[in-house]
Parts: sequence; structure tokens; C-alpha cells
Amino acid sequence: MTTEDEYLRSVERMLNGIAPEHRAAVIDDLRAHFADADEAGRPVEDTIRGLGSPIEIAERAAEEFAADAAAVDVRAERAWRMLQGAAVVLAVVIGVVAAFIMPSYTTGDGTSTLVAVNGLWVALIALVPALVALVPFVVPRRARVITSVVAGVLLTAMVLIGGFTLGGFFLPTVLLAWTALIVWTRMRRGSVFGLGWRIAGGVLTALPVLAFLAPVFGGMPGRYADGGSAFELSAWAWPFFAALLALAVLMTIGYRAAGWAVTAIGAIVLLVGLVSGQLLTLLFVWLGGWWLTIGLAHAVTASRRP
Repeated sequence: MTTEDEYLRSVERMLNGIAPEHRAAVIDDLRAHFADADEAGRPVEDTIRGLGSPIEIAERAAEEFAADAAAVDVRAERAWRMLQGAAVVLAVVIGVVAAFIMPSYTTGDGTSTLVAVNGLWVALIALVPALVALVPFVVPRRARVITSVVAGVLLTAMVLIGGFTLGGFFLPTVLLAWTALIVWTRMRRGSVFGLGWRIAGGVLTALPVLAFLAPVFGGMPGRYADGGSAFELSAWAWPFFAALLALAVLMTIGYRAAGWAVTAIGAIVLLVGLVSGQLLTLLFVWLGGWWLTIGLAHAVTASRRP
């Protein structure tokens, strides 16, 4: 066994405390140093003295990769708290609006809310999704994954059971809760949110817009058209849809600000749907929650500023 091989084996033994992929990276880097030294005609002993002892290399590697791991963990924690926190806040807002503000019944005196007709106990039921989404915040971190999965399953069941009634309004909370778990686990594993992730975000952002525009360009008959010959959109819809498509492109490129803009648009659409009390209220809530989730997921994972 050569001096170089003995040195590399000693270094590898000293690196047992770091992740295998990091250990392999250090060894590969050392091999490259030896190869360069050999090409330059330098003795192996001189190269080893320049690199330092195996203990010194192990200490430097541990410091470097520990700092990298800590930075990744901090970023993952921040992303999870933003997404899961948004799920909790949104559940509270939806619960309060659905119980106290949104017209749900037609009476002889006009319209009434859920609380006005059924009492305050309905408000407690409307806030159950918020409490479920809050649980992962209060459990120990080591139990976060299983707790988040259980909370996600419960929230999903509430939405499926509620359907087009009260439960259906909490679909955005479900989307945010599952997205928070996915982003957190991927970040902690060191996964890169690359081009595929960005393309998916851009396509999902543009998808509702394309669905709305398809009848227009396809000449599909629509009930709101002049003379019933074609589906037409309001004048304000064109710049709105154009802005969303432009933001979808910017998200695909990787601009973080585009994600924040889509998040804001989603929040506005959702809130308008909640307070409007119109026939398509649930559609607006779902659509707003869709854009809010996609935009926020992009904003907390994008690497390009602004």
C-alpha cells in the first residue's frame, strides 16, 4: 500500500462522523490534490504536509459540513413555519368568516349567518380545522412528521366529508399543510428545488387561467356571451390573467418575487370569495387557496432574488 493510500484511509476513518456523501466528497477532493501534485512532480510527502494531518482534515470537514447542515436546517424550519403558519391563519380566518360573516341562510328578514341561526357552538366547530393545523407546532420536533401526516389526513377527511358545505372551505388549509410537510422533508434531506419544481409551479399557476381562456379561444357557447354565441370575459379579466401568466413564467425562471406576487393574488381572490356571498364563493376560495399555496411554496424555496 502506498503512502497516499495509507493517508487517504486514515482520513476516511477520521471522517466517520459526517454523512457518507460528504465523506466521499472530501476523499475525491484529496485524490484530485494528489493527482495534481503527481503531474507537477511534487513528492507525496510534500503534498501530505501541505494538506495537513488526517485529524486536521477531519476537523475542518466537520466544521464546514456542520455549518452547511445548520444553514439548511434553519432554512427548512423557516419554510415549514411559514407554510404551516399560513395554514393555521387561513383556517382561523375561514372559520370566523364562515361562522360570523358569510350569509348561509335565507330567512324572512333576509340572510343570516351560521352563528345567528345555530348558536355559538357552530363557531367552535368552524375552528376545529385551525386547531388541527396548529398541533404540529406544539409537539416535539422529533414527532413533527407523524403529527403533520395525521393532521393532514384529518383535514383532508374534513374537506371530503364537508364537500360543498362548510368543510369544503378548508381545502386551502389542506393544500398548505401537505405542502409544508413536503417542503420541510425535502429541504432537510438536502433536495434541490430545481427546474422541475419551478416548471411545475409555473404550470400549476397558469392552469386555471388556461382553463378559463379555453372557452374564449375555442368559441365555446356560454351563458354570459352577447347573443349566446361565444364565451366572453369581463374587461378586467384580461390584464388579471395576463399578469398571472407573466408571473408563471417568472416563477419558472426562478424569481422569488413572482412567488410572493402569486401568494398575494391568491389571498385576495380567496378573501373576495369569502366575503362576497355569491354563488361561486367556494370556487373563489378554492382558486385563491390554489394560487396562495403555489406562490408561497415557490417563495420559500426559490434561490433567485428578487
